[in-house]
Amino acid sequence: MYLSPNTILMDSKPMKETSSEECDGLETVHLGVYRIYLEKEKFDPLNFKLDTLIFIRDKWLRTARIIWRFLRDVLPLAPAPIVLLIGSQIWHGIQSAVLAGLENRILQIIERGLTTRNVDTSAIVQAIVARVTFVILSSFIVNRSLTINSLVHSRIVHFYDDIIVTSRLRMDLPMMQANLSFDHLSSKAAEEMFHHTLYFLSSVAQVLGHLGLIFIAVRTGNYGYVFAALCLLRPALLLLGRQIVFTRPRVVEAINASFLRMHALKGLVDQKYKRDIISGNIIDYLINGYRQARKALGDTPITSAETQYHSGSSMITHIMTELSGDIPVIYYAAIAALNPTNLSLASIATVQQSSSLLQITFVSMQFALDMLERDASQVQQIYDLQAMAKSIKDGRLAYPNGKESDKGIAFELRYRVLKYVDRSRLNRRRRNVSFSYPGSNNKALDDVSLRIEAGEMIVVVGANGSGKSTFVNILTRLYDATSGEVRVDGEDIKDYRLPDLRQAMGTLTQDHHLYPLSIGENIGLGHVEHVDNTDMVVEAARTGGAEKLIKKLPSGYDTVLEPRLIQYGALVNEGSNTPLATKLKRLKKTSGVSGGERQRLVAARTFMRLNSDKIKFLAVDEPTSALDPEGELELFNNLRAARKGRTMLFITHRFGPLTQHADRIVCMKEGRIVESGSHATLMELKGEYCKMFNIQAKAFEAAVNDAQVEAP
Repeated sequence: MYLSPNTILMDSKPMKETSSEECDGLETVHLGVYRIYLEKEKFDPLNFKLDTLIFIRDKWLRTARIIWRFLRDVLPLAPAPIVLLIGSQIWHGIQSAVLAGLENRILQIIERGLTTRNVDTSAIVQAIVARVTFVILSSFIVNRSLTINSLVHSRIVHFYDDIIVTSRLRMDLPMMQANLSFDHLSSKAAEEMFHHTLYFLSSVAQVLGHLGLIFIAVRTGNYGYVFAALCLLRPALLLLGRQIVFTRPRVVEAINASFLRMHALKGLVDQKYKRDIISGNIIDYLINGYRQARKALGDTPITSAETQYHSGSSMITHIMTELSGDIPVIYYAAIAALNPTNLSLASIATVQQSSSLLQITFVSMQFALDMLERDASQVQQIYDLQAMAKSIKDGRLAYPNGKESDKGIAFELRYRVLKYVDRSRLNRRRRNVSFSYPGSNNKALDDVSLRIEAGEMIVVVGANGSGKSTFVNILTRLYDATSGEVRVDGEDIKDYRLPDLRQAMGTLTQDHHLYPLSIGENIGLGHVEHVDNTDMVVEAARTGGAEKLIKKLPSGYDTVLEPRLIQYGALVNEGSNTPLATKLKRLKKTSGVSGGERQRLVAARTFMRLNSDKIKFLAVDEPTSALDPEGELELFNNLRAARKGRTMLFITHRFGPLTQHADRIVCMKEGRIVESGSHATLMELKGEYCKMFNIQAKAFEAAVNDAQVEAP
């Protein structure tokens, strides 16, 4: 049953309040548009137990381990600049305590002078000179740190961008289709983690500096130890009472239908949808749909689930924590009342200033800890991405290895022989090649058994959804069969090293795309070892039928059809003739080509790949859907001309150009091979192939008859 978008939005009831429930050993929390699953972990500051201490310790150790790994990774990127930045941040942290200490010294000199009626001018001058010198030195250090800060941050960003790009490029198709989103991962998390690490070190230095200053100011009568300890009471309660989710294992999903629809509609601004949106005249529909979803969403929070998460501490706990911040002042006031002779006005002023700064610094340190836990969680996800195991496991057998034929690759799709199984039961346990895509229970291939001899030219036909493209995916090991086995030159395909196997196979499909690179590089990437060989690139373009198209382009082989640009204007009057408006108009524009021209360029890349003698198998899957009949025939003839020493498999809906040259035709239906043989043999069977062929033949005859009737 089809549910319209409006029905979905009306049925969607956004949660505007946080709610939680427990099931299956998990704590489930609804936070705005998100649902977050957490392992059950409870913490109550009023019910402080040993296991709570262990939980806090483990949480901080987990964060500390991530930070330590992070520092070990980034320190080699710029050792000297990073050490200088750390030193400057520690210096910056103790700066306020040192300045307050120098100020306290000046006040004490003045206080003694007022008491004795004899001001020590030289001591005041020395204290002022020391303070001014310290300020100048601090300014110099800050200025130098700003100079090297951009260098360090750039190197960190590039390092983690490399991890993300490399990891995502190395993902196989099953991993990409696992419905896990990696778009939120960014090197910005690593950049912010470095910034917050420096900020935390600065806060720690500032705390230690002010604690030392307080102790010195009230050390008379041994009051300093107690006062310093009391100053730590409130920050300690704040740190222990936090319930931060960033350090906890969790699963997060967006569940609000309105939010998900908005997310989907925002994705339609991508350039690849532009032509369909304009030609389909659906711009207003999409805009209205987005606004309706926005209205249905209302004020439901959309900030990240981690940010929304909170512990919901009791009012009593909150009041007790806040009151603990006044205990040091009460204690110091009691000392002043009981023994006023041991205190000075300068000490009182210093203690008051330092205790206030200490409270502020602890808040800053808590913020830094919160941010570090968040950053550590995101950086760990980058490390997890890097460590993700591929679904398609690599083998150890080299290819070629001397067992292959010089005619091409031989394939066999068959049942997997089960070792240590009683022979009497073997027939009942046999299962040929079957396959279901990840997340689907439907079989894209069902009990397929076939042998392809080396050097054969196979044509696979069948209706849409019959499993033809999946058949190619299994042969090229983009996916592994769910059951049964695929053998290549007599060996299990899983036993071969993947790079060797990829190097021996080529594909040309309707799903291939042009890369956001120059046309020359696009073609050259078909044979990476010769990507800079201009002659080979030009010849591949000619064979693929793209040579005339390329010559028409202003920059020829250097043209980038779909460049990934970052260029825009801001506050520019585009309708004027000002130099800035003119410059904006002259910014690089994309070049447009037709669908058939794109297919020719992709075909040129395949012919570049066929220049490699290592290619022993070529799979061609409907690559001519946008080509005219002449272009299609030319492409197929050129592909057949490159057949020597290669096994070829073609998937097509158009029987004419290929079936007459095929060694064998394989007809598929609903994931099964229903017929196999030559054209004449299959026509005699009067089965599925015969039916499909006659449908095309009758359509062609009808078109010819109509043309003859219309002719004068």
